[in-house]
Amino acid sequence: MRLVLLSVAVATLAVRAQAQTHADFTVSARVVNGCAVAIDGGGALGRIDFGTVPGTASQSVEADLLSRSGTGIAIECTPGATANVSADLGDHAAGGERRLGNGTNRIGYRLLVGSGATVWGSQSVALSFPVGGSAQRLALKGRATLTGAHAAGLYTDTVRVTVTW
Repeated sequence: MRLVLLSVAVATLAVRAQAQTHADFTVSARVVNGCAVAIDGGGALGRIDFGTVPGTASQSVEADLLSRSGTGIAIECTPGATANVSADLGDHAAGGERRLGNGTNRIGYRLLVGSGATVWGSQSVALSFPVGGSAQRLALKGRATLTGAHAAGLYTDTVRVTVTW
């Protein structure tokens, strides 16, 4: 019995001698480059609506991309990141030209990007997000060319935008 009591006493003394009054641990997070694009409830960036025009009109009409958050494409990226924004030619393109479609009928149009209204084909638009700011709005509008011989109906197209960083 004495042997057992002695062993217990030695074990208790060993624990007391190794006890620490404080310890620390590490907390960390890794921030990676990333971007978010504002979309509406249906998952779209917005819409360009050229309005109602007579089928006999021979003119150009322009309209801004309107979204739930304003005009243009709202993009937010990690400060210090660079993003590239590109758009495909849409569902009805031919010969490198975007076109609105209604059955077999077509109306040609262009997308104009940026404040200088540069024609946006298939090239990427680079955006830089400096430290201290993370949100930008890419101005975007469309310009349709009416030739005076268009059948009545709703003309539409879908353009897919890709943001890479």
